[in-house]
Amino acid sequence: MKYVKNIFFIILFAWISFFPEPIQGQYSIYTRIFLSVFLLFLMLNKQYQKHLFSLRDRPLWLFLICLSVGMVPAIDKNLALRTYFYLAITFFLVFYIGKGLFVSEKDRITICVIICICSGLVAFIAILELYFGKNIIYENFIANPFYVRYVKHYPRPMSTQFNPAVLGSYLLGCLPFSFGLLKNKYLRLLGILTSILCVIVIFLTFSRGVFLGLLALLFFYLWKIHKKRLFFTSIVCLAILMAACSFSKNSNLYRLGFKRMVSGSYDSVVSEYRLTRLKMTFRILKNYPFIGIGFNHFRLRFKEYCDKKDINELYEFMIPDNMYLTFLAETGIVGTTGFLAFICILLKRGLKQLRKSEDEDKKKILVIAISAFIGLLVNMGAYELFYWNNPYILFCLICGFIAGVVEGRPRLNEN
Repeated sequence: MKYVKNIFFIILFAWISFFPEPIQGQYSIYTRIFLSVFLLFLMLNKQYQKHLFSLRDRPLWLFLICLSVGMVPAIDKNLALRTYFYLAITFFLVFYIGKGLFVSEKDRITICVIICICSGLVAFIAILELYFGKNIIYENFIANPFYVRYVKHYPRPMSTQFNPAVLGSYLLGCLPFSFGLLKNKYLRLLGILTSILCVIVIFLTFSRGVFLGLLALLFFYLWKIHKKRLFFTSIVCLAILMAACSFSKNSNLYRLGFKRMVSGSYDSVVSEYRLTRLKMTFRILKNYPFIGIGFNHFRLRFKEYCDKKDINELYEFMIPDNMYLTFLAETGIVGTTGFLAFICILLKRGLKQLRKSEDEDKKKILVIAISAFIGLLVNMGAYELFYWNNPYILFCLICGFIAGVVEGRPRLNEN
């Protein structure tokens, strides 16, 4: 039974690690069938069954119900319907798979090893891509509209994740699981190698949202493992790095400087680009305050709500570029409240368990899962993470991991 479960997870994590977005979209139905079979397998195991479903999961159910309002006002009903069922079904299935896997202490180290191996390989492919100046996946097999831009003109790795920002998000969610192996005498080397690889490639993606997510992740992790000296050293290093990048003449490094990161450029955190997307969202809320304009409709109705100067905006940039603004615009107050309630309650329960638990192993894995969760939550402020299959499935898994640790038992006997 244990080996079948591990094979299932290897297939799942290999799927989100090595198969780019177009493949994910093309085989989305088969993915959901596989996820359903995986969850059914866990449900049929009595030792997992009794810990799998709980009334404490009501915030998740409320969130998925609240999201359904995104279908109501949609002009393109089919588009909104497809998006909702993709989001809701995937979240439900993957959340409970993650929860089921993490209720057992014996499963957690195996899961960490699988995640580390897959993420390490993805990061290694990214290094090879930069070294050789090409990616055979997109040159020979899968059309990628970002390929010429990020391989030929402004080198930023995409590896198997189709886009540098998505690659960064994927590695961001995987990185803390490498930390979980650092004190294991048999797996320490794997943890060190994958940690170094992931951090290097995250930096080389030059994605500012991912970089901010990395900082949040590391600060939380170092604080919670009581490495306060290293915590403050990291802050000083960050300041030095941003200062150095601010004066760099390399366009990619310059992205991580104060001007491109914080304020002073067209798309920094405080910028006209971000402000216009914020104003558009509030215009939409003025007309559709409770239920928004419908899933995937921000781009569809962009010209109705944008400033006149942005009427000819490129299709690629007709987005909020922020998952929280996307929720507000497309699902209104109802959908956004459901999402925020879910993540806040999950985080609150995780932190509460972290404070009161006397089980050091449980506290360690909880710090790892919450670190990954916080990193992705920060990263979601920079692009529509839920509309990219791979990081979305990873996010759902991590949510399930946290719930599984919070409600888990010390050990479950395996068949």
